[in-house]
Amino acid sequence: MRIIRYRPEFREPMLDLHRSALEGFTLGLTQQQDEADLVAIEDVYLRNGGEFLLGFIGERLVAMGGFKRLTEGLAEVRRMRIARDLQGRGYGTYLLRELERRAFQSGVRVLCLDAARRRSLTLEFYRKHGYQETGQSFYGIVETVQFRKALDQQNGQGAANQSAPSNGGPAASVGDSGVAGGPPSVS
Repeated sequence: MRIIRYRPEFREPMLDLHRSALEGFTLGLTQQQDEADLVAIEDVYLRNGGEFLLGFIGERLVAMGGFKRLTEGLAEVRRMRIARDLQGRGYGTYLLRELERRAFQSGVRVLCLDAARRRSLTLEFYRKHGYQETGQSFYGIVETVQFRKALDQQNGQGAANQSAPSNGGPAASVGDSGVAGGPPSVS
């Protein structure tokens, strides 16, 4: 998987990936309310010390996710999405590790997130990666579980040092330029 920093020309495929992840969910929000941050990624994420990444296999957008800076040392992981037909192959882990690496390098020491309670595999995914439950909330009418993770130097290395899994998962390295060399939870 090749990871790049969000670029506006990928807005529509990114929105399609997001919408496909929400199939079967009644949010209790309008599409405009739900997607307000996604149509303003530069302002919400990138210009405020956050990050938003897209993952491609060939020309196909298969992964997305970002972190939104809340304070100097705290950020919220948001909009983690992996194409349904590729879940369970390591792409989510690869993307999450890269987000953790970039967060740590930018001074973030704690990440938090909300995930839909009814998505048991998503909840297990975050637990497996060291996220601890801290509470409950709602996103619209969707009940969520709140998670938190303290980052350390190991997280600061992240996906940049991860080699490709043998199951045909993500490709090896991500450069500092934000482009990989040869990358619901309801947020």
